[in-house]
Amino acid sequence: MSGAVKQCNHAGCRELVPLTQRYCKKHQLWGHKMTYKRRMHDSDEAKRQQFYKSKAWRAMAYRFKLANPVCVKCLAKGIIKKADVADHIIEIKDDWSKRLDENNLQALCNTCHNAKTKAVKRQREEENKNLF
Repeated sequence: MSGAVKQCNHAGCRELVPLTQRYCKKHQLWGHKMTYKRRMHDSDEAKRQQFYKSKAWRAMAYRFKLANPVCVKCLAKGIIKKADVADHIIEIKDDWSKRLDENNLQALCNTCHNAKTKAVKRQREEENKNLF
């Protein structure tokens, strides 16, 4: 193993891993399980994650995608691409009451959804940075 290394983050494990990894091969699955557990049960995000698994949301998203099969951002550029995601225009993180409001949804392809999510995340980080 070349380059800088550190010990695996799993308690008691002394396996050396590159600085870019958190866990050794033996404990990588354990790290993923703990991240999942934190996201689903222990964090502020748990409520939102559980909502996205709810029957009400899955049914609404399915119906919305059937009624709106084309990505609205691609269509604005003159490209016809299948919509993969029913996306909240105003995130439920910002307004929980709009979580099941069809007027707050837009049909997006995975590429446009990932770009929008990245831009919103960057904007939140900038706003948080400016607060301090």
